[in-house]
Parts: sequence; structure tokens; C-alpha cells
Amino acid sequence: MSYVIRHWHGELSLPIAFWVNFVALNLVLLALSPGVERVLVSMSLDEDPQFMARIALLHVGIVYGVVYPWQIVGVWRSAGRWVVQQRRRLWPVASRAVLVLSLGVTALTALSGAAIYRDIVAIALGPDRYADYTLERVGDGSLIRLQGHLGYRVARDLRKALASEPEIHGIILDSPGGWISSGRGVARVIAEHQLNTYSFDGCHSACATAFISGRNRYLADEARLGFHQYAVPFGGLEPHSNMWLEQQRDLQHFRSQGVTPSFLRRLFQAEHGDAWYPTQRELLAARVISGVVRSEEVLFGTIPVTGQP
Repeated sequence: MSYVIRHWHGELSLPIAFWVNFVALNLVLLALSPGVERVLVSMSLDEDPQFMARIALLHVGIVYGVVYPWQIVGVWRSAGRWVVQQRRRLWPVASRAVLVLSLGVTALTALSGAAIYRDIVAIALGPDRYADYTLERVGDGSLIRLQGHLGYRVARDLRKALASEPEIHGIILDSPGGWISSGRGVARVIAEHQLNTYSFDGCHSACATAFISGRNRYLADEARLGFHQYAVPFGGLEPHSNMWLEQQRDLQHFRSQGVTPSFLRRLFQAEHGDAWYPTQRELLAARVISGVVRSEEVLFGTIPVTGQP
């Protein structure tokens, strides 16, 4: 801490302040930045994206709100002290010129990345556009029903609900989709609790990732599963996201659940604005679903499979 304070007050020698605390430290931060960025983006696709966005904001705040000003002020003051003590102006002027150049480059970088920062702030501090979901116990109490979009915290809320209700053996997923991360989070909870999955009204997009994790998987007579390509809902983050790779990850998940190769080849062919709705016959043949059921029989009795549609 004494070293940090001495730098801030310009009490360190100019070579130490400039070459070690400014140049060397910035090179280290620059080398680490791509790795930190990849970790944050990849974790946001597997965890709560709002939490990860807040971590990203904290990271930016520490680097550019604390470390960088500390570097600039310390070197600037050290340069002034160096002129007085050493009576040399060349290195102090050169170091201050580098600081001014660095500030200009940093400002330009911030302006060019404004869309990224805007989206991170929107995720971290803004409302969840997919928060309109409900979780409730239904039927004889052995089922839980998830309705609505898959919001930031749906996996956490589902895990809490199951922890207090250990006798639940299945989950009904009726959702138009939501965040990729939330679909994966719900999928993990379903797999951990070895739940059967059902859909009465339909399960689409990210919801299908959760649905396929069921130990046994059933659709009601009129329910459909919808599949399409992934997309980044925040344009500023698109250059830092690899949706093709994310699709490959989930293809592997579907493959591990026994889905046939011919079905997997079609899984992400539909454009994001469109959707592919395979028939129940196709879903049965591809081993995506275990059977077709009547919703009232699921809710109030055993789970008879009506056979091939």
C-alpha cells in the first residue's frame, strides 16, 4: 500500500513510475484482456448474464476508473518531480507526451466500443426482458410448471423450488424461449434432479435445450417444439460472440440425449426470425420425445403414452 501511495504522490523515480507502473502494467493488462473478455462472454452464456455483466462493469470500473487514473497521475507527478530534482526536461516531457497520447487512444477506444459498453450496462442494470415467467406446483403435487419466457434467474428460482419440494418428479415447460444461458441453466437443474419433461402448450428456442434434458420427454397432443438458429439480442456484443460455436455445444448436448444424427443436421437450419416445427412423428422417430400424452392424464393420473401420432 505504501508503494501505491508513493506512486500516486509522484514520489517514485520516473523510470520506475513510467516503465514499471505504466508501461509494464499496461502490457500485462493488455495481454490478459482478451482472455478476460472470452471468459466473461462464455460464462454469460452459461450463467446468469446479468450477474456476469455486472462483473464486467466492475472489471472495467477497476481498470479504467481506479488503476488507469492512478498510473496517469503518478507518472505525471513523478515527471514534475524529476525536472526539479534532476534538472532534465527531455524524459519528463517525453513521458508526459506518452500519457497524453495514451489518454487520446483510450478515449477513441471507449468511443469505438460505446455500443459494447451500452449493451453491458443495459444487461447489468436494465430490466430483464424475459422476466415474465411463473413457477407453480400442479396436478397431484409431483409436477412443477414453468410458463413464460426464460429470464435471467429462472434456473436459480427453479433450483430453489425443487430444493423445498423433493417429491417433484417432472417439469412442464410451456415457453416461447428466452436467454440461451437460461435454457442451459434450466437444463442443468433438470438433469441434476433427473426430472421428466413435458410440454402442454409448446416449448421453443432456448426452452428446447431445457426440454431435451429430461429423463423421459413427453408432448401433449397439440404441443410443438420449435428450433432455430441462435442470435445475439444485443448488437454491440455480436462481434464478441460466436453463435455457431454455441450451437455446436448444444448440438452435442442433444446428441448425448440420444437424438438421431439426421435430426441434429436440421436442428439449427431455420433462421432466427423463423422456426422449424417438426411433427410429433418426426420427434418420436428422432428420439427427441418419449411419447405423446394427454395433459389432463399427466396432471391427474398416470402418464399413458397414446402412441405414434
